[in-house]
Amino acid sequence: MRSLVVTIGLLWVSLSNATLGAAEGWLDNDPGAIWKRPPGFYHEGENWYAIIHVRPGVTSVRLAGDFTDWQNAAVPLTRTPDSKFWWFKGSDSAFTRPPAAGDKYKFILDFDGDPQWFQDPAARRVENSALGSNSIVTKSSDFTWTDDEWNRPQWYRHLIYQVHPLRFTDRNSADGRTLSPLQQLAEEIDNDGDNDYLNQVGATTIQLLPVNEFAGDHSWGYNPSFFYAIESAYGSPDDLKRLVNTAHRNGVAVILDLVYNHGGTGDNILWDIAQNHLQSGTYYDGDTKWGAMVNFDNDIARHFFVQNIAYLAREYHIDGFRFDFTRPIHNQSDGNIKVRGSGGGWRFLREVREKAKAVDPGIILIAEELPNTWYVTREDIASEFGGDRHGPFDSQWCDPFHDQLKAALTGNHLNSLYDVFTDFGDSWQDAVVYAESHDEVGNTDDRIARRGRDGKGWEMSQIAAAGTFFARGVPMIFMGQESGEWMQFGQDNDKLSSYNPGTGHTWWDDRLDLSDYESHGGRTKLRNWYRKMIDLRKQDDQSLALSPIEIVHIHDDNGVAAFSRDGGKYLVVLNFKGNSWQHYNVGRSGRYREVANTSWPAFNLGGYVERTRGGDHAQQISDVPVPAYGVVILRRE
Repeated sequence: MRSLVVTIGLLWVSLSNATLGAAEGWLDNDPGAIWKRPPGFYHEGENWYAIIHVRPGVTSVRLAGDFTDWQNAAVPLTRTPDSKFWWFKGSDSAFTRPPAAGDKYKFILDFDGDPQWFQDPAARRVENSALGSNSIVTKSSDFTWTDDEWNRPQWYRHLIYQVHPLRFTDRNSADGRTLSPLQQLAEEIDNDGDNDYLNQVGATTIQLLPVNEFAGDHSWGYNPSFFYAIESAYGSPDDLKRLVNTAHRNGVAVILDLVYNHGGTGDNILWDIAQNHLQSGTYYDGDTKWGAMVNFDNDIARHFFVQNIAYLAREYHIDGFRFDFTRPIHNQSDGNIKVRGSGGGWRFLREVREKAKAVDPGIILIAEELPNTWYVTREDIASEFGGDRHGPFDSQWCDPFHDQLKAALTGNHLNSLYDVFTDFGDSWQDAVVYAESHDEVGNTDDRIARRGRDGKGWEMSQIAAAGTFFARGVPMIFMGQESGEWMQFGQDNDKLSSYNPGTGHTWWDDRLDLSDYESHGGRTKLRNWYRKMIDLRKQDDQSLALSPIEIVHIHDDNGVAAFSRDGGKYLVVLNFKGNSWQHYNVGRSGRYREVANTSWPAFNLGGYVERTRGGDHAQQISDVPVPAYGVVILRRE
């Protein structure tokens, strides 16, 4: 018996030594510790962490900055036994002085005696995207959040307003201060009585075009260079936090746009620090027409991007994410791929979902999956990842809705509406429905206000609003749509002089003229209509999101179409032409009350004859009034 005890004891000692030996060189003596943490240099609890992956051949890595007297007291990092990462963990005392927010820093990589300086690939802030510039220290604890009472909204409450931070407005603060673009957005949503345009619109969610650092200062944002940093031309990380905090305090959610389908072609830090060429390196192994394709099959690359979405969700209290063009990520036959990579994109997307939902299951994940593949939003894809059988996304931009609604709005046969007012996917939220997006009014000159049939752009925009907010899905509008903006978004084609002589020569000089929007009578009527559609949706958001939709009437010669929601609870009648009727049979009867009518004075854009029974009470009807180039919406009571 004694001999057996000794034997077991020796075995335990042997195993313990083996475990300790295996843990040497690992962060926290744990081979899995780095994989559970985001990369970069940051402060958490009582410690500072630095985690970085570099190209093979680097013999040492040091962290240098204002807090180390730069190279004089640079802090060495430890290489992991598998050579995949270098890391550091230490308290304030590890540095010449404690790092402070705003300090500049870099990593020094030694290539056999040749020290080279690099920005932090996962820097939370940078001076700018130039690879020779400095990274900047941030401290999460320095910002005080006051959105404790914010509850992430149910998906049926999302009424999305898509906005480009720089192009949104030319206004500054009411007291004359010059604001960064992110500060300007916060000013327009703070509901303080001055410059409150977004409060007037009434959307429940703002979706920002990409705000992560990109090459240069002027861009749509789809040329990413630093995925953890906030675009320096838009403001600071704290500016984004203040925007989100302000939005939440005013009942508005915030969605960020992410670009994981390719790397930028300029100032690409991931290429700079760990890539030799397309087929030799860590982060890229294929090519697309927009730039290098991420190596989704590589565990280090996946770690960088999967941790990225979790970081952004936690750090900035983000309520959802929209993913730029997703098909090339998971579909190797997509026509935008020039050189195929090794694959792995489907697993990557499911891992991204797992990490985001671990922060909060209520975060909504939206794909730009065009043409639509409804499988990516399917409730049950018959395989499990992290206990989840859902497709990687909750919703996706709906191409048929946009294309066919625009066709009707610009003069095509109204039969196109059969592909608009219908169900998409296997759940109500599978489709984000919209008549305008940055792509659809930027890549082509197709603002509804400019292309509407019969020259009735603003009237067609009223129809678009009714169709969008009463459709089945998650509604979205693009900035300026609600006030009849007709200028193409985002093309440097010297059109500005004809559009607006008061602007500069390039499209970056142009901003939405919110003051004109607010003072112009016609724009105000149109915006009032959009606000009415938003308010009606809010008043019965579950019914108008989840319930069935049915087209009950289409007559192309008359220009009239009608559809119902929730088994006839709502009846929406759209007139795409100039005829009008006081009594028009769309095949529905019952006790209904008019809740909105474009011929009412508050919304009447063209002095059209008022076709209405009034909205003060319900009436038994067998037909409906139909205003010219307009909309009437009825609710059964």
